[in-house]
Formats: sequence, C-alpha cells, structure tokens
Amino acid sequence: MKIMRILLFLIVLVVLNVIFADRFLIPTKAVPTDQIVYSDENPQQAIDRVLLDSSVYFDPNNQASAMNLKTVGDFKVAMNSEASSDSSSARLKVIPNYRAIEMSNGFLELTDMKILIQYVDASNIDVLGFDYGLNKIEVMPAVNIVIFEAQNIYELNNIMTSLKSDNRAVDASFNLVEMSEIPQ
Repeated sequence: MKIMRILLFLIVLVVLNVIFADRFLIPTKAVPTDQIVYSDENPQQAIDRVLLDSSVYFDPNNQASAMNLKTVGDFKVAMNSEASSDSSSARLKVIPNYRAIEMSNGFLELTDMKILIQYVDASNIDVLGFDYGLNKIEVMPAVNIVIFEAQNIYELNNIMTSLKSDNRAVDASFNLVEMSEIPQ
C-alpha cells in the first residue's frame, strides 16, 4: 500500500511537471536582437583579412610608444609602413614574415601568413594546393588539417575568400602566431 502511494505521488509530480513546463519554461517573449549572442549568419561573410601593407615589430619590453603603432601581445604593428620611418620603431626588430590580420570581430591578430585548411577528404589535399597556388607545409591526418603557404602572398585575401566557399574544405583560417585577446 505504501509503494502504491509513492508511485501515485511520482505520477502526479510528472503530470504537474509536464503541465506547467509549457507555461513557465517556454519563452513567450521575443529576445531582442542586441541580446542574441550567436546568430546563424552566413559564415562566408565573416572573413579575416590580412593587412599586407602592415609591418610587425618585436617589442617585448614595450619600448615603442608611437601614436601610429598598435600593440598585439609582445609585438607592435604599423599600418601602411608609416611607422618604419618613426624613430621609436627604428629601435625595434622587424619580423618580416609576420603580418597583421583584421579579424571579423574587429581585433588585430598576427599571422605568419600560413593557411590552415580542415579538409573533407585527404585525396583533395594536393588538388587544393594546385588549384589555389599553395605549397604544402605539413599534413595532420589525425585532425584532417593541412598547413599551406601561398606562392603569391598578395593573393592571400582572395585565396581565403575562395577557400571559405570551397566544398572540399570544412574550414580555412590563417595561422595565428600572437593573439591580443584571450579566448573565452
């Protein structure tokens, strides 16, 4: 008899839970668009862009403080090579293989201009390299990623735009070497 009462009590709890779940758990108001954290926008629109005319300087002690230099971690970035004539940037070590990237979120990051491609099928690796004028640097088959380097660095932004819409690539991104923000 006692077991029947407990069982009946549990059934009543489940039924009440189902009845009131619709009323209290399902939102009845629309969420304002400025409060939406993630939206299902077209990922092709959010493309990071390499600033090919940027110069990157190593500045671990924060020695340079010119107005036209932007800080990214231990590095300083000069846009349009304006800071190359600046006296404070003359003391800094230039990193010739690094460029700044304007990320889709508005932040500046640094890249060594290598491209990471997550591929669909390993048989497409060489074809992707040939189609886009890329030299294969390293293949990581455990995670389906290949690292490429562009033969023509002035075409990097066009290559990345094309790779983002190529169905042979799951994802394409630049290899970041220094990040100004800490991922959450």
